[in-house]
Parts: sequence; C-alpha cells; structure tokens
Amino acid sequence: MNRRHLRWVVPAATVVVASVVAVVLVTQAGGSAACAAGGSASYYTAGRNGMCNLGTPADGAYAAVGRAEYAGGKGCGTLLDVTGPNGTTRVQVVDLCPGCPAGKIDLGKGAFAKIGSLGAGVIPVTYATARDPAVGPLRVKIKGGKGYSSLSVVVDNHGNPLSTVELQQGAGFTALSHGEDNTWTGPSGLDGAVALRISDVYGHQALVSGLAFGQSDFQQTTQHLYGGPSPAPSPSTVESPSPSPSPSAVPAGVGTTAPPVKC
Repeated sequence: MNRRHLRWVVPAATVVVASVVAVVLVTQAGGSAACAAGGSASYYTAGRNGMCNLGTPADGAYAAVGRAEYAGGKGCGTLLDVTGPNGTTRVQVVDLCPGCPAGKIDLGKGAFAKIGSLGAGVIPVTYATARDPAVGPLRVKIKGGKGYSSLSVVVDNHGNPLSTVELQQGAGFTALSHGEDNTWTGPSGLDGAVALRISDVYGHQALVSGLAFGQSDFQQTTQHLYGGPSPAPSPSTVESPSPSPSPSAVPAGVGTTAPPVKC
C-alpha cells in the first residue's frame, strides 16, 4: 500500500483536545449523519488508488480511517460528514490508516482545508457516516474472470456499506468473497458479459448487467443502488458558537462544506 503521510510537529499550545475518545460510526435515516464522539484529524496524500482501490477524488475529499472503522474493507466507499473548527465537509473513505486509533482520521488536504487551518496540522473533529447519501450511478471495475484468472470486482458509488456482491450464473447467483483491499473475488472460466447483484446493509439492491471483461478502468452504469438520495448538509462555515441552522434541501455530494450536525 502506497500512502505518503505528512508528519507534523505541533506545539502543545497550538492544538488542545480536551479528550479523544473512541468514535463509533453511527447512522440515522434520511441521509444525514448521526452524532459522533470527538476525535482528531490530520491530513495526508493518498497513493493512486488507496487501500480501497477506489482512487482518490481530485479535490481531496477523501479519508483514511483506523483498522476498527476500516473493518477489513467494509468501510470502503462509505461517506463521512466531518465537522471541524470551520465547518463540516463530506468525504469518501478510500484508505486504511494503520496507525490511527479509533477517533483519529486522516483527510485529504482539500477536505482538511475546508474545516480547519492547514497550519494547525491536527484539529479536533467529530465525524459520522451518512446513510443513503447523494451519489452518482454505480461504477464497477472488472478484472480477470476468464480462463484460469479469478474474477475480481470493485464497486464504487454505493454510498452505504455493502453486504453482498453476487455473480449471476444462469438462473442463480454466486456470492463473491470480500477482501481487505475492497475487491470482491469469484470464479474463473467465465464467458460473455457479467451481471452482478449488489446489496447494501440496509436492504437496497441493484442488478447490474452488461459489464464487459478486459476494461482497465471503472465501467459507468446508469443504475443507483437506492432511489431518492437525501442531500448533504448545505454549505456554511463556523465563525462563532450559535444554534445550528435547519437542514437545507439543496443537493450536495462528496466534498460539500456544511454546518456541524446539531446533537
């Protein structure tokens, strides 16, 4: 795994975090993030694909999480609403941070700059997963599957954590095995186009057919895993303590800056 961290030496007086406790990523219905315990964030530059093999958004709206929250790859592709001193931004989990304890995350530089000062290096944050976040149609990368090469699948734009990816074979389906690198692997010796049934932990399901072998990049589909996704919080910054505004109905996606979640 190719991860290049920016290491910081920060005077104790610069960043004061009263307490850093374990964060449990929790969700609530309606697309908004539920409240989370406090933690901290630094920023780094991810490798080309990140541990999740999803690539990294050009605007830096991505994150690496510790092993507990990475959950052997189950956290890959989910979206986090991260609140810092200057506001909230939405990022996609694309990487593993092996040295991060629970409550500590690494953000892409662009995301970090939206919610805190780059000069600080480390800032106090809260963060939580978003349920049914606004995402584009599913994207699927297919490798192998023909001859003696095992099928390897990576799915993007699923929003919620995935529960299963299944290969359609005749009238039935074969479950693929999910690895820590976020690849779903299956049988070899396949022929023709690939059809996959993709399901998330909330029961949303989509059948994606017509996927081709031999493509080096993600194949864009026209299907969403769920319909009517709720928007991310509306853009805002935090200048002084005040009551949180009511949720906005303006659609937004990964990288959107927003007010902190009211707990």
